[in-house]
Amino acid sequence: MTQALKKQQGSAKETNRSLLKRWKELEKRALFHYEKSLCAQSASEQTVAHRGKAKQIALQLRESEKYCDTANNLLARIALDEGFYKLAEHHISEALEQQANSAGHWFTYGHIKLAQKLFTDALGAFSKALDYDPSMTRAATSMAFTLTKLGRIVEAFQAYRHLYRLHPNDAHVKEKLFEVVASISADYYQEDLEQDAIKWLKLKQVDHQSLSTLVMSLLNHKYHLSDPNAVVDIQDLVKDELLLLALEKLYFTNNELELFIILLRKQTLLMSISSHYSDEALLTLATHIALNAEHNEHVFMYDKEEAEILETLQDLIEATLQSPTKGIDFAHLLSLYAMYEPLSSLKSIQKTVDVPLLSWPKYSRTLIQNAILNRHAESKIAQSIEQISPIADEVSRNVKQQYEENPYPRWLHLGYNTPTNYGRALESELAGFRAPDFFNMGTVKVLVAGAGTGRHALRVARYFRNVEVVAIDLSRQSLAYAKRMAEKYDINNIRFLCADILNLDALDEDFHVIECSGVLHHMDKPEAGLEKLLTILKPNGLIKIGLYSFEAREIVRQMRDLIQRYDLPISASGIRTMRQAILEGNMPYDFKGILNSQDFYSLSGCRDLLFHVQEHQYEPHELKQMINKAHLSFLGFILPEQVKRNYLADYPEDKRLIDLDCWQQFEKKHPDTFAGMFQFYAQKPKAKLLR
Repeated sequence: MTQALKKQQGSAKETNRSLLKRWKELEKRALFHYEKSLCAQSASEQTVAHRGKAKQIALQLRESEKYCDTANNLLARIALDEGFYKLAEHHISEALEQQANSAGHWFTYGHIKLAQKLFTDALGAFSKALDYDPSMTRAATSMAFTLTKLGRIVEAFQAYRHLYRLHPNDAHVKEKLFEVVASISADYYQEDLEQDAIKWLKLKQVDHQSLSTLVMSLLNHKYHLSDPNAVVDIQDLVKDELLLLALEKLYFTNNELELFIILLRKQTLLMSISSHYSDEALLTLATHIALNAEHNEHVFMYDKEEAEILETLQDLIEATLQSPTKGIDFAHLLSLYAMYEPLSSLKSIQKTVDVPLLSWPKYSRTLIQNAILNRHAESKIAQSIEQISPIADEVSRNVKQQYEENPYPRWLHLGYNTPTNYGRALESELAGFRAPDFFNMGTVKVLVAGAGTGRHALRVARYFRNVEVVAIDLSRQSLAYAKRMAEKYDINNIRFLCADILNLDALDEDFHVIECSGVLHHMDKPEAGLEKLLTILKPNGLIKIGLYSFEAREIVRQMRDLIQRYDLPISASGIRTMRQAILEGNMPYDFKGILNSQDFYSLSGCRDLLFHVQEHQYEPHELKQMINKAHLSFLGFILPEQVKRNYLADYPEDKRLIDLDCWQQFEKKHPDTFAGMFQFYAQKPKAKLLR
């Protein structure tokens, strides 16, 4: 070989090395910008800019034989993120032609099929991704998620349960496990499932209430609560970690468990007194029962004997609080009293606010924090919330009073979700919907009208990217709860204002999205409220509305008629009396169906469900009239996938699921479809161009 040829070959190798280095650098830059585009902290314009740079570099990368499939995969991901599913499918098909055994390519293909709601295809794609790379956790979680979409909930639960054991610190795995476990109930007592439930109840930054169905079923089977002859030893209960954690972290929505706790409460009270308050295990159990009563706002009934003891306890506590030499050696009295009534009902309880929390016995500190210190903090916060206009409407004033007295709901946990783009989330929910461009351009302004105690408003603020939220409500006390929880979770992109929807002119702002769920039907004239909201909704903006279903609330109407007939007072005592009559079956009609409502199991929930001062109910054809009158476009209901599949089986021609005449017929055949309420999105027309 001549010297010149060797030199030429060496030069060619150097050129190839240089090209490979360039391609590698381009790949690195493309992936950098793409990852930046996914960052929840990036502003929308930055997201668009990073995505644009990633796309530009990926198009250059396609010129490289070695990196062409990687480039096509990246282009597919970008098209998917932008909502162009056919384009995404084109790019990933090219990538798979070039590299068919790539787990990453099959993973992307699976997500494209998920976005297109082709769940069987998605499942197959994620399965192939795992065949090529069994360690690909993202494919395994996506496969479990697809199982939920297919309605295979138990399989999905077992998959997430296994993934959590492998990856306990993976926030996404944890989030999805808690989503699916909400639908899981144990058919029999399982010790290994109990141990898992105990671990999950100890986690932070999760929605523990998602575990309630599972935990309630385990406790029911463990203690044979459906067997009237079952015998339970209280000494076993004081050591039951699952029971104690559940009492502290959850509120229960099961009538058998409620009756069990009512019996347990009385036994705990009597045994604590007979032991002269010396049994700390019993006092610890009493405190956990009191915490559970805080969650349900002391909705349980109690008998005459307990009432007499309670009166004595109240006198002892008041005397201690009035004493100039009072100490903190009456925590046991507070725990026993709080099993039955809120500590805030005690006249002199504010005297304990300045007592350092660590001065109290350890078993009582969580109760003191929740029942005294948090309530005191909320009262101070309520005074600081700005009211932007007077509340003059008579119905509005009555509704305000209800929620000042009983803020609804007193939720416990915010939970966790992977932050996402609001528009993309809607596209995955609403068939055939294409999100407006404003979701990708600057800050998205969201109004939550009728925010109540704020759980949904805080989730919007925390888990949708680039949003600023204004939360309004008639009730300062409800907003105070929301604001305290916002501080707890360090959520800063939300403002709280006390306002009536009828006086929103004073707000002097407009919004891209308005969410008004469970509010308009409590107004004197819901259409007038909707009209006011639309005046501050931007052209092409979206409004989410939640309204009660006439069909689904037949039993509620019957119950409300009975309450009016017997003139039951709207008070804790009146609500307890009515609930007890339902639980014991002492009603002229069969009202057992009401036991299926989660609201039945808390005081504010039950008042909202059955004793509300104002309520309208609708049928789908009436929604159609309302939407047309407001010149809105109906975009679709928010419903489980199985309900959508059932609807399409009956009305296959309505591929977008927006024919309200068909929904009218469907609901007649399936009256529980909208048992919660109608939850739907509508869109305001674009602004007219001036000629």
